[in-house]
Amino acid sequence: MALQTGKNYFIAKPDVVLRKSASGRTAVNHLILGDWLRYLGESSGDRIKVRCRGDVGWLHQDDVTPDRALEVNFVDIGQGDGCHIVTPDDDIMLIDAGVGSNMERFLSWRYNLRGRNVARAPDFDPTEADRGPWKIDYVVVSHPDNDHYLGFRPVFENPKLSFEKVFHNGIVERPIPDQDKDPTLTYPSGDDLGGYVDGSPKFLWDVAFEDARLKEIVADHPSTTKQLLSTYRACLANSPNADFKALGLTKDDLRNGTPKFMDRFDGSAGQPFAMQVLGPVTETVTHAGETRQCLRKLGSEGVTKNGHSVTLRLKYGRLRVMLGGDLNTQAQDFLLKLYAKGPAKTSSLEKKINKLTAKGHTKTAAQEEDLETAKKKLAKVIANGRKIFECDVAKACHHGSSHITDAFVSVVNAIVTVISSGDEESHSHPRPDALGTYGKHGRGLRPLIFSTELARSTREFTPIIRHLDALRQFEARIEAETNPAERRKIQREMENKKDRNVAVYGMITMRALGDKVVLAQKLEVPRNEGAKWDLYELEFNHNTDEYEYHSH
Repeated sequence: MALQTGKNYFIAKPDVVLRKSASGRTAVNHLILGDWLRYLGESSGDRIKVRCRGDVGWLHQDDVTPDRALEVNFVDIGQGDGCHIVTPDDDIMLIDAGVGSNMERFLSWRYNLRGRNVARAPDFDPTEADRGPWKIDYVVVSHPDNDHYLGFRPVFENPKLSFEKVFHNGIVERPIPDQDKDPTLTYPSGDDLGGYVDGSPKFLWDVAFEDARLKEIVADHPSTTKQLLSTYRACLANSPNADFKALGLTKDDLRNGTPKFMDRFDGSAGQPFAMQVLGPVTETVTHAGETRQCLRKLGSEGVTKNGHSVTLRLKYGRLRVMLGGDLNTQAQDFLLKLYAKGPAKTSSLEKKINKLTAKGHTKTAAQEEDLETAKKKLAKVIANGRKIFECDVAKACHHGSSHITDAFVSVVNAIVTVISSGDEESHSHPRPDALGTYGKHGRGLRPLIFSTELARSTREFTPIIRHLDALRQFEARIEAETNPAERRKIQREMENKKDRNVAVYGMITMRALGDKVVLAQKLEVPRNEGAKWDLYELEFNHNTDEYEYHSH
């Protein structure tokens, strides 16, 4: 391969060490699969000089490729979920953003936004060229819980970013005064999702599937403090032409036996990357002479919002990745009934099996037969479910909550489970029984369980005393500086330090290129310049046609 200066290249191997010189052994940096680099035009034998991760050094020529990897970053956003994806075609997708500013800081670090000159930004320098905002192609709000969407507000408010498409599950919290409530609908106390059609089950009537309907709801409440609507307002203030669309599929779609594909990511034309939409699933409801697609009430407001999370299955070559928002027990029962021909509640079948098993040697012959029948029924549900949901890497639903079914975890059958959770929360996530369930029902001898919280053993800006001292030094420099331009420069340097700290420690990154797949987390204390990552490689077994993990 003849390399060209000025062209994009990427690391082609699971990990390599950037060396100081072509013939030397001194390490400059530790690079992993898919890292972007620039060839600097110098070579020595089979070594080439490159710039990568801010450093200049030497690599073997066969360490690089012109092909971009699939990159999935599970960002440590604290409490909640936040996922950043770069497709092999260089599309950027954000799926959820937590509750705070960590996703915005990650993006500022990743795309050097603080150094980007944008005309509409307050730090614009008119003597320099306007580079325009950095475009985020796709945003997915899995469901309207604020630990998934509220972190989008600082992202949307950043004038150095722009947004093209915003996908969501169609459920919109909105204030409805008593005098405006539709008398033909029911409004449970404390529920602000728009009213339900009465019946068994109840159905959420006003689901905002189309762009126009969602924007109408936002426009109808211009001053509400409802966090979801104010977050969407921030997006529209930034990018007025952003297109909002609900993701999901209907029960009729399921009759075809094939899940729908997300816009543009259908794997056509030989593209290795595709994205299937597995949920939420709507049902046809006729009410007051009108027929609509609606979402059923799964329980309380919170249970319904969580249970109808946008559920995506990424496909890249032979690799499968599941992203399921906050799917809960009720939702998993519902999906297994639809997709796997399960009973009304697979969770009840599990309880029955556990109750009969607990009888041990005291079981009657009838109970023994009943237990075997129940086990066969559950095994059939799992076998059917795996045809749709089985994957290699899965983001754990609901931050490691115990509100999951063993059957659904068995159906997903992942080698790798990634849990996104935070420091300051009242749920004790990840729950010990959830960790045990993911390990017990994961695939392989040693299923891998990653946690953004465990990957960062200290809070974002710590060790506290050392980082506090650094911040005080920055603040002292800012206070002492009289030149406004220099003050802004120091301020930017301080913010860059914060951004990098959030972006680097705690994030779990997955990279895939061809059949190569690695998952990695940054070591908080590097062993040396050439050993900065804790790296795990999945290997594809052509005999079994599936990925495996082998511990070393």
